[in-house]
Amino acid sequence: MQWIISHPDEITRAEVAQHDRVFAAAVGWSRRKSAHWKIRIDPLLEATDTDLFQPRGLARGSDIVFVGTARGIPRPSVVAPLAAGIPVKVYGPDWRPFVPQAAIAAQFIPNADLPERYETASIVLNDQWPAMRREGFIAMRPFDAVAVAGRVVSESVEGVEEIFGGAVVAYESAADLVKLLQGDPADIFPSDDEMAEIARRIRSEHSFDARAAVLDQAVREVEENGRGRSVPTVRLR
Repeated sequence: MQWIISHPDEITRAEVAQHDRVFAAAVGWSRRKSAHWKIRIDPLLEATDTDLFQPRGLARGSDIVFVGTARGIPRPSVVAPLAAGIPVKVYGPDWRPFVPQAAIAAQFIPNADLPERYETASIVLNDQWPAMRREGFIAMRPFDAVAVAGRVVSESVEGVEEIFGGAVVAYESAADLVKLLQGDPADIFPSDDEMAEIARRIRSEHSFDARAAVLDQAVREVEENGRGRSVPTVRLR
């Protein structure tokens, strides 16, 4: 079993062909590669840990939040708003060359603190590795944030707005991002009641339990058809 969740540019047909079943966290990429390589690849999106990401009914504040490393580059999702005078609270390492010290809320945030940070933020910012954006691989952050009714402004990636039903608003450029953040979030996001309903749906449809059920069924199908090449395992890529 192989579940491709990132860096699709590094995946080869030879690698995929070694597995009994292959899944990928991008609908379009799965279809395109299935047709091109003549190998079945089923879509299986990223997911959220619903044991951790449960809303607590906390009040939403005014913070615009980004969680993640700088990756050694001035990520536009953070740098563009700050350059426009929009405050962003940044949680993650390696940001000092790119943003003012005052913008760095912490070099690290424990996973256990992420649900509260996302739930109480006004907006959670999200972007993608370039190859992931190009091929339609949605990062895990929107799943985690929306699971606790967080509001996400994300770099545009195939399917992101449809999957999250209004809880994620996509931007196409740095200028577009700045314009969105300069407005009232209430004008672009659903009501709190609607956000709570979207969060319930995400926790139900996009939990790791839901993903495990799909993978378990795939293993059973392989075993029943006698096509298993080895002891069933799931390899994340």
